Amino acid sequence: MYSFQAKYYTSYQEVPASILSAFMEQTELSESIRIKKGQLLFWEEHYLRLMASMRILRMEIPMEFTLAYLENQLLVFCEKIQTTAFSGVVKIHVVAAKKPTADLPIPASLFSITAEKGNGNFSYKHDDHPIDLYKDHYLSKGLFSSLESVHDQWRNMAWVYAYENSLSDGIVLNEDKQLVETLRGTLFLVKGNTVFTPSLASGCRKTVYRSLLTTLLSENDTFELLEEEISPFAIQKADELFVLAGVEGIYSIGQYRKKRFKSEQTQKILALLLNKLS
Repeated sequence: MYSFQAKYYTSYQEVPASILSAFMEQTELSESIRIKKGQLLFWEEHYLRLMASMRILRMEIPMEFTLAYLENQLLVFCEKIQTTAFSGVVKIHVVAAKKPTADLPIPASLFSITAEKGNGNFSYKHDDHPIDLYKDHYLSKGLFSSLESVHDQWRNMAWVYAYENSLSDGIVLNEDKQLVETLRGTLFLVKGNTVFTPSLASGCRKTVYRSLLTTLLSENDTFELLEEEISPFAIQKADELFVLAGVEGIYSIGQYRKKRFKSEQTQKILALLLNKLS
């Protein structure tokens, strides 16, 4: 089942060629939303992020792109895939219908929806596989880098490096050689009760779950959250490292080079997040 422009198709051959070519040729903006038993989680936050991203990318926001309309489109698509309450991840993809021209600098926007079945739960694992810095290329800082789909090709190159070196993930650096995030998601360093994470100005992606967790930590009496520029040398001084991997969950990093990490505080932070999600 495929959904393009609120219409449903059983094969790509049925989709109008103009729509397919737009999704093949134009840069895509996407937003992934966890859905559990037919309920979209943090949908309003995801919607606001999608709208903000479209404005930054100078994309047309159709009049029908309301909170209620897109929510209904996502839920109806999931119902068509599975008649019982759907759990997993549903994703909305948005592209421009064509390249901008002098006569039409902001072309119409098109959207499609995909979904992947799952249990809808927020997962946790402790990964003992090594992780290392990716230093072949550096990310630029600033607002543009905070968008989800920016630098996709760059990240694919970084994943090639990680796989070739038997790494479970790669730590991304910006042009100032400061920590940004990992290829999987938002990076957090724990030292005692202090939690460090790169600031948005460093170039990390501004995701819904990053905003949720940083808010929880800043409001919690047990932990102190510091969002700041972080040198790679800080990794060796940390007690724990963990990654918030978007809608997937949290995984704690077991090893960085010769340094091994614990996960006690990470599991306490996970409990805070799970309590909020419930």
